[in-house]
Parts: sequence; structure tokens; C-alpha cells
Amino acid sequence: MSRSTLPPAPSSFRSVARRLPVLLGVLLTALLAGGVAWTGTGKTATLSIDGQPDEVGFRGETVADVLAAAGLSVGEHDLLVPSASTAVEDGAKVALRRGRQLELVVDGQPRMVWVTAASVDEALDQVGLRGQNLALSASRSRDLPLKGFRLQVTTAKRIAVIADNATQERDTTAATVGEALAEFGVGMDADDRLSQPATDPIAGGLIIRVTRVGSERIEEQVPVPFSTEQRPDADLSKGETKELTAGKDGLLRRTVERVYGDGVLERSMVLFSTPVAAPVNRVVAVGTKVRPVPALPAPAPRTAPVRTAPTEPSEPRSGTGAADSLNWAALAQCESGGNPRAVNPSGKYRGLYQFSLATWRGVGGAGDPIDNSAGEQTYRAKLLYLRSGAGQWPECGRRLFG
Repeated sequence: MSRSTLPPAPSSFRSVARRLPVLLGVLLTALLAGGVAWTGTGKTATLSIDGQPDEVGFRGETVADVLAAAGLSVGEHDLLVPSASTAVEDGAKVALRRGRQLELVVDGQPRMVWVTAASVDEALDQVGLRGQNLALSASRSRDLPLKGFRLQVTTAKRIAVIADNATQERDTTAATVGEALAEFGVGMDADDRLSQPATDPIAGGLIIRVTRVGSERIEEQVPVPFSTEQRPDADLSKGETKELTAGKDGLLRRTVERVYGDGVLERSMVLFSTPVAAPVNRVVAVGTKVRPVPALPAPAPRTAPVRTAPTEPSEPRSGTGAADSLNWAALAQCESGGNPRAVNPSGKYRGLYQFSLATWRGVGGAGDPIDNSAGEQTYRAKLLYLRSGAGQWPECGRRLFG
């Protein structure tokens, strides 16, 4: 059937068709009117979360309504401004700073803190460390995650480093002695010494001393002293000696290592020794023959004194009978070896019987005992015995009775 042969539309359909544009217009007007009414009851607010602003559409009267519209809740450690119960109008501003747990380790001492900071730099400000010279385990601009964060902080400390005859003193955030040396630009050799181990932590007021250690090896020749050998000789009297062989030092070559600390010798060690010449011992003959006891002549006036002429005894030579029978030769041998001119090493005791000058003169002796004859010395010794007894010779007096 062609279009020209279609039957005409019923009259009722044509009536509806003529009114359709009018009905659509009325419906559109109603929808538009409904939309205007919804807009009029909604609000918007600027919600800043950790410093990041966003527009939030909400229905209600309080900050809590704004948060509900954004799907957010406030935790115990969060910071909300204004408070959740505060009434807000269209266009209000709300700020929410969410809490983060921070494990803060300051100079090795840990503590747990809560902050609402979004970055390390803000967290340092909140815990009172912002303005200090610090060494940190993370960048200041690093964001802090909501799940928590561990931050190591080293504060600046005043220390001194002494090295190479110079002292450097300043603040440092180095954690250990070794790090501080690197910061101060002080290098070390394997032999150098530190006043503290390089791994020791830094503390305020610490003084680090670096000792430069050096060494040198030298060769030197040193004498080797000779020894003295004594040989008994029956041809020599007791007390007599004779050198048979002259002594001569030997020679030793040795390698010595010297260790210096900052230029000062600390120790010297012999590494190697090589004999160059052996020492020659000195040989001395020592007399063993008993010296004969000289006869003791009767005292007589001296006619030719060696130094000073002794005066004649003030008392007669008689009166010594009780002492004449004693063994004066044995006493003389014990005291002086039978030598009328013997003088002990101190020079105080002199002659056959080792008189002191005071004792000699106390028994009438003149001059020096050693300048008098053996008879004169014996006579004065007898007088001393008669006056004071054998105790005048503590060690040898008993020989008088032998």
C-alpha cells in the first residue's frame, strides 16, 4: 500500500498530536521548577584535609554534616577546626588535620609522640626541634604516612678535634667519632691512634685527639763490656794483685726500630743483633800467700821522722808488762795486714793498729801514726789496751789472746 492510499488517522489521535507540544512544555517547566527547589536547599563548604582543600556539597547545619558528606570521621588524635558541633553556613571553611604516630629517636633516645603534621618539617616544628641544627634520617619535605613513621634525629653538639698540632672546635651533628673526623677533614693512617674508638657516639664537650704515629729503622754499633776474671796466685801475698791480660770491649751491630707519637720518641726496639767483635776479658792474678808478720822492735826515740818529729813518750817505756805477753802481731795482721803505713779507705783509721788521730794523741802519740815506727805504734797500742782494754778493736781485739 502506498503512502497515498493510507487511511486517514482517527480524529482522537489527531487531537492528541495537536496538544503534544503543549504537554512537553508543561513537563519541562515542572522539572525545571523542581531543580531550582533542590539547589536552594543544598550547601557547599571548603574542606581542607591535611592542608589540601576540596569543595564538599552537603545538607545539614553543622561541621559533622560536612564530614559525613565527605565520608570522613574524626579520630582521637585528629584536629578538627571548627569542632564537629559548630553550625556552618554555605561557603564555610573546615580544616581537618589527621593524627600520625611518630617514633622519634633523638640522639639515640626513642620516644613515641602524636603529631598532626603532614611532613617531617612540620613534625619537627610541633615537637620543638624546628630551629635547631639537626641531622635527620629522612628529608624534611617527606610526607608522613597515616600509619606512622620512625624518625632519627641527631642534635648538634660542640666538640673539639686535636690533630697535627692544631685544635678545631665547633658544633657537629655527626653520630660517631669516625663521622666527626670526616666532617672535620681529619684523615688517619693505619698506624695513627685515636683517643676514643671510631665507633663511639658523639657527646657534647667531647675532645678527640689524633696521635700521628711514625717509625724509623736505624743501624747502630754498641760496645759489649768485658768481664774481669780473677786467678789465685801463690807467688803474690794476700792483698796484692797483678793484671795478666788487659780487658777490651767487644762490638755489636744491631738494627733498632724507633716509634714516634706526634714526633716524640715513645719506644725503641732491637730487631736484629750481629756480633762484630767479641769482648776480651781482663785477667787479674790475686795473691794468696800469707804475708809474714813483722817483728816488733822495742820502742826507741825516733831520730829521723818522715814528716814530723814525734816527741819522746811522756811516760817511761816501763809499765806495759801486763800487755807485753799479748799477741800484738796477730792484732796488727788483722787490723792492717801488718802494714805500719796502712790507711783505711775513709782515711780515718791509720797505721798498724788503725788508730784514729784523736785516739793516737790520747795515748801520747805525736804526728800521724803512719809516720811513726812499728815499735812506737805498738807501744802506744799497749798503753791504749791498759787504759781501755781490747774493746778498742771490736773485730780484731780477740786476736790478742790467740
